[in-house]
Amino acid sequence: MTWHGMHSERVKKQIGILLPQIFGELSKGRTLNAYMSQSQVEVFSKRSSFALLNSKELLSDIKQNTKRIAKEMQETAIKNIDKINNMSNKEISDLLKEIKKLQSSAVSYNVIIVFADVFGQITDLATNIITKRKNLKNPSHIYSKMLSMPFEKSLTESAYENIKGINASEELLEKYFWLEQGYIGRGLTLEQLNEIRKSHEDDIEEVSRFEEVVKELELSEEEKYVFEVSRTLIELKSLRADSRQFLHVLTNKIIDLLAKRLEIDVKSLEALYTEEICEILESNKTLPKNIEQRKVRCLLIPKEKRNGYDISLGEDVESFLEQNLLKQEAKTQKELKGQTAYAGKVKGKVKLVFGPQHNDKVKEGDILVSIVTSPQLLPAMKRAKAFVTDIGGVTCHAAIVSREMKKPCIVGTKTATQVLHDGDLVEVDADKGVVRIIKK
Repeated sequence: MTWHGMHSERVKKQIGILLPQIFGELSKGRTLNAYMSQSQVEVFSKRSSFALLNSKELLSDIKQNTKRIAKEMQETAIKNIDKINNMSNKEISDLLKEIKKLQSSAVSYNVIIVFADVFGQITDLATNIITKRKNLKNPSHIYSKMLSMPFEKSLTESAYENIKGINASEELLEKYFWLEQGYIGRGLTLEQLNEIRKSHEDDIEEVSRFEEVVKELELSEEEKYVFEVSRTLIELKSLRADSRQFLHVLTNKIIDLLAKRLEIDVKSLEALYTEEICEILESNKTLPKNIEQRKVRCLLIPKEKRNGYDISLGEDVESFLEQNLLKQEAKTQKELKGQTAYAGKVKGKVKLVFGPQHNDKVKEGDILVSIVTSPQLLPAMKRAKAFVTDIGGVTCHAAIVSREMKKPCIVGTKTATQVLHDGDLVEVDADKGVVRIIKK
């Protein structure tokens, strides 16, 4: 619904290059997958990580503006969510434009924190700082955990803490309507809020002993800054994800409202650009002729012009992806190594998840294996026993969610989705950062 161009001159000024081309696939009306060239992503990720590690001013600027925009997102959702039913079509159109403007502004400021450390560049640097120390009192992953604690708790973590021991109520629901909603949620129900409250009653607050660890490790100022970057990334990535949930709930409620008001099915509305919806609201424009094809499968291909997209339909989607994205060769090995994002050791069956269309594959106690996770995978992550990803460091989405859900997680294995298959029995030893294949 809120398709928009992501290339930004601001980003180019910050790190010297534009964003990688992003191809957005819409499948079966509402499943959104994003495709990018791995080589382009690697270059952009390295440049983003390098820029943050070498400019305190850039880190400070991004932090300040990410917090500002996140607050505006939250305020916009809270202010309007109970008013949309009484809004005119023109007022809703104006609100949709405001939402898109906020999203575009957010991209231009926080896209660097999204891509930084995708391939574990900052995580590896921080890990090396710890492992080169001798005669440590504790295992190295304990220090990594302490030095990776964000400066502030995420909105989600604070919500979990605040609802413990309190019965779900309309007042509580009004405050936490956005919790665990991902991209497609329409807002929590009382029953769901109560289930979330119960599932986190036994959580034990972890207190960061950052200064104590810094003293023990005798970190230099340069080394301290590496961990400052890591902690800031975790904090801002969490804030970004949580704040977007506020707007996602609002926009999804708007879609449901417009479906009834305009007598257009939800999937058709979700397959439109924001501009197309606004044109329907303001000038009674009809749906595009290719809307039924879009709902089955379409691909948004960035144009050279700013914020423009072409739409590829049907079989052309597969052809385009094959020509523009490199296929990885299958690999064979019995053990995978990565970075520990949250410690623990569990066994379970592998379920490969490449997008929200695979969420239903994951049953209670399965091991979720993905290239990289996103808020769209939250329903599956709640059921999974542990997470394993190909890419990412301790600042990535899977790592952040694993700490919130207290589930073992290993990130940055590079080849997990190529080596593992659905149904494989594995042991995830996140204490050592190792995934062992027990039975294929």
